[in-house]
Amino acid sequence: MSTRAILWWVLLGSVAALGSACVTSNASRCNNDLICPSGMACSPAGDSCIDADLVDACRGGADGKVCQVAGLPPGTCLGGICQANRCGDGRVTGVEECDGNVLAGKTCQSFGFYDAAGLRCGPDCHFDTSQCVGRCGDGIKNGSEQCDGKDLGKATCFTAGFYAAPGLACKADCTFDTKACTGGRCGDGILNGLEQCDGSKFANTCATMGFIGAMSGVACTSSCTYAASSCLCSSGKRCIAKKQQCVCDKLGACGCVAVP
Repeated sequence: MSTRAILWWVLLGSVAALGSACVTSNASRCNNDLICPSGMACSPAGDSCIDADLVDACRGGADGKVCQVAGLPPGTCLGGICQANRCGDGRVTGVEECDGNVLAGKTCQSFGFYDAAGLRCGPDCHFDTSQCVGRCGDGIKNGSEQCDGKDLGKATCFTAGFYAAPGLACKADCTFDTKACTGGRCGDGILNGLEQCDGSKFANTCATMGFIGAMSGVACTSSCTYAASSCLCSSGKRCIAKKQQCVCDKLGACGCVAVP
């Protein structure tokens, strides 16, 4: 084999090795698309990232088994994790929720906040959410909230579709509380405000609106106005009120003729 051919095969081997190195990853995917970096593993429950050696120490062992991890005091297996507690060692063990900068894959969103940033670990190795912002119950309307506490975002009962403004409040889940709203609203089945109709309630009939011999009745839209299908003489055809009447022949064909 020529020197050029040998160099060619060496080059191909190097590219293949490089490509293999690029696609190989020690990261692991847990529940809810949580990805644990190299050196960490999904907890047996799949909801957080744990140092891999804490999981390996209890792999195949039952709860209560004594376990040992380098650099930590002897621990006990619980839920598939070696519980060797020492707050401040940078490992989440025992009853710790976090340790130093190790947050076990959690963010502020894990605790119901709208923004991910701001989660800290306290000196007791429990989560500190004091820097997290934006959640239902903080008294500030944010995220997808309709309201929050007394912050209604300048909304009134009008905003919620009622015909009188006063009375709007906020529920604990940050949605509008309309129990005290008055004046009625479209959809309550009662004619009020400027509604032409509401459900099966109508302010007029085809006859009182001046349609003579109309074949279709009155229909109501979701916005409490008469539907376009109301008072039709034939498909898509409505006679002029009080000036025309709908007349049908023996075959059922209908049309508009002038009122005599």
